[in-house]
Amino acid sequence: MDRGMDWSTFFRTGLEPVQAYQPGLREEQIRQIAKTDTIYKLSSNESPLPPFPSARAALHGALESLSEYPDGSSHQLTQLLSWHYGIPFDQITIGNGSNELIDLIALTCLEPGDNVVYGWPSFIVYRSSAQITGAEYREVPLTAGGSFDIAALLAAIDERTKIVYLCTPNNPTGGVVSDDDLKEFLDRVPGHVLVVVDAAYEEFIDGRQAARPLAYFDGQRPYVVLRTFSKMYALAGLRCGYGFAPSIVVEMLNKVREPFNVNTLAQVAACACLEDVDERERRHALNVEGRTRLQACFERLGLRYHSSQANFVWVEVSDAAATFDALLKRGIIVRPFPGASGLRVGVGDAEGVAATVAAFEAIFDTPAL
Repeated sequence: MDRGMDWSTFFRTGLEPVQAYQPGLREEQIRQIAKTDTIYKLSSNESPLPPFPSARAALHGALESLSEYPDGSSHQLTQLLSWHYGIPFDQITIGNGSNELIDLIALTCLEPGDNVVYGWPSFIVYRSSAQITGAEYREVPLTAGGSFDIAALLAAIDERTKIVYLCTPNNPTGGVVSDDDLKEFLDRVPGHVLVVVDAAYEEFIDGRQAARPLAYFDGQRPYVVLRTFSKMYALAGLRCGYGFAPSIVVEMLNKVREPFNVNTLAQVAACACLEDVDERERRHALNVEGRTRLQACFERLGLRYHSSQANFVWVEVSDAAATFDALLKRGIIVRPFPGASGLRVGVGDAEGVAATVAAFEAIFDTPAL
């Protein structure tokens, strides 16, 4: 083989600006850096708790069927979601995480010359999916409270805009779009724009004024709502997301998705935990308690933070890289964002929250109250 050959001729030129997703450090890497044997991984917005007991029991019962391909239509899960939310079966789509559904929407809708609009900072896949399809991406600054700026989003839309993403609660800031703002946005957004609301963290909301995106879904307007089982339901390792969309959108997404995109265990576990309301409410309360403790800590330390409605808190620090390293040495793994003067701090279990509070207090030299 000619080692001096030009490999660039094999690949699409449009992929050049796309940055591969960078996962966090592995646990064995952390243990080489940390000065403690106890590690709290709070960098990926994962649940600090295991899957629901109902999901674990269902998973055990499904092991014997793994020699067979999964149900390519995710029929049972789709039917259960239809009953649970009162949405017609043909207006529901299932994905390998809501991440895949964002990619599929881009592949289905975007062409070179189109553009997408979304707030920034937010979920990186909005950008990468646009880049892969050759579309332009327009990143609109967030409000001072860390939520999407509805007026600014509307101002960024033009005749070539194909998709607008709304992330509420927003990742990484935890800010939410209010019900009044979402209603105003949907009233004013042009009819040629597909509105995609990424509501991956909706189950963590406890504010009364926060929008409930599914309340505006009618199956007719160009409007999609995405959800996931990765966060509240603690199934991140199985990858199962779902979306509500007009039936024509679902039909077109089926043309580009993989035939068996959601594995058997993901489908079984999702079905088992969806209607476990008591466990969901218990975990919601634990998250509110932990989130409140983190925010109270940042308040005591004089650190600016965004009031969050998710399972993480965005906190601003003068030197994000140095603070990240200092936390890492204490076994606390958070998420830095290149170019940003802040860190996304996940809400752990009670022990993890206590360790996080202690680490921040030690770093910023303020005794606990």
